Amino acid sequence: MEQLGTRDLQTLLDFLRETYAWQNRNGFVRYVTSRLSTIVPSESTSYNEVNLQLQRNTALVDPPDAFTFPDHQRIFQRHIPEHPLIAHYQRTGDARAHKISDFLSQPQFHRLGLYNEFFRRVNVEHLIAFTLHLDRARLTGIALTRRGPDFSERDRLCLNLLRPHLIQAHRNVEAVTRIHRQLELANHHLEAVDQGVIVLTPLGRVRMMTARARQSLMEFFGSSSGHAHHLPEDLRRWVSQQEAVLASRDHVPRAREPLVVRRAGRRLVVRLCHTADERILLLESHSTDPQPRALECLGLSRREAEVLVWIAEGKTNREIGTILGTSNRTVGKHVERIFQKLGVETRTAAAALGIQASCGQIASDNFRVNFGTDLRPH
Repeated sequence: MEQLGTRDLQTLLDFLRETYAWQNRNGFVRYVTSRLSTIVPSESTSYNEVNLQLQRNTALVDPPDAFTFPDHQRIFQRHIPEHPLIAHYQRTGDARAHKISDFLSQPQFHRLGLYNEFFRRVNVEHLIAFTLHLDRARLTGIALTRRGPDFSERDRLCLNLLRPHLIQAHRNVEAVTRIHRQLELANHHLEAVDQGVIVLTPLGRVRMMTARARQSLMEFFGSSSGHAHHLPEDLRRWVSQQEAVLASRDHVPRAREPLVVRRAGRRLVVRLCHTADERILLLESHSTDPQPRALECLGLSRREAEVLVWIAEGKTNREIGTILGTSNRTVGKHVERIFQKLGVETRTAAAALGIQASCGQIASDNFRVNFGTDLRPH
C-alpha cells in the first residue's frame, strides 16, 4: 500500500493549515488551485462547477492561460458527455480521485472528440480529478493535468487524503460568507445579525457574542452558559479537540467536523472557523428533523436519504435495518456510500450535513463563485 514520506506529509499538513484559515470563498478557491501543485505536481489545476442539466462548465484555472484558445469554453462544454470522469461520478457517486487512464487507454482517449478538439490543443495527455460536491444538477470538482508522465498512486493517495478536508474547509467558507453577507446588510452591527456567532481570542476567551449565540448556549448547555467571557466547559473542550486536529506532525488527521448537540427535539450545529488571531464559532439551531426528500439534494438515493434520516436520529445500523426491513450489512453499505458522497468520515458529520440540507442551508446557487475578488485571510 502506498505511503507518504516525511517531506510529503509535512507539505500536505502545511497546505491543510493554510486551507482552513481562509474566510473568503474566492480566496479559498484561488489558493487551492494555485498551491495544490506543490503537493501533486501538475501543469494546470482547475476548480470546476459543472451544471449537469445544461451541460455547462464554469472554471477557474491556474495558470490562467492554460486552457485559452478561441471558443475553448464552448468546445469543452460540447464534449462534456464524453468526459469519462464526469460520467463515472454521475453514474456511481464515487467522488474519490480518479484518472482518465483508469477508464481509457491512451489510444481510446485520443479517439475522443474531447481530446482532439480540446485537450490535444492545450497539450494535456493525463488528468486526475476528484469532486467536492455532487447532486443531480451539479458537480463541483478539482482537476489536475499533465503532458506526462501519468499521475501516480502516490498522487492519488494525496488527493484522497486532502479531499475530506477541502470539503469541510469549503463548507466553513460558505458559512462565513453567509455571515459576512448579513453583516453587510446589518451595517456591521454584530448584534443585529440573526445568526449565532462567537468570536474567541487566541486563548479561547469570548471576545464577542451575538444575542442568538447567547440564546443557543443557554438552550443547549444550561443556565450557567451565559458567562460573559468563557465558553461552557463541554464546548470549550470540543474547541480544544478541534484545534488539536491540525497539530499533528506525523500523520494526516481526520477532517474537522461540526459539533451536534441535541436537546428536546432540537439540534444545535456548531462550526469552528479561524483566522491568524481569532477563532469564530458559528451556531445554527434547527427544530425540524431531516426528511428523505430534502436530503436527495445532497446527491443521495431515496434509500440512502432514509438511512441518513435515522443516522441523524442516533440509530445504529442494526436499528436502522429493523426499521427499514433490511439487513445490518445492507445498511452498512448504504452508510459507506453516504460517507463517500458527502465527503465525511463519521456519523456525526453526516448527520450535521443532513440537518443543514433539510433546513435549506445548502442550495445550488450557494455554490456560485465570483472570481473577481481575491482577499487574503484576515
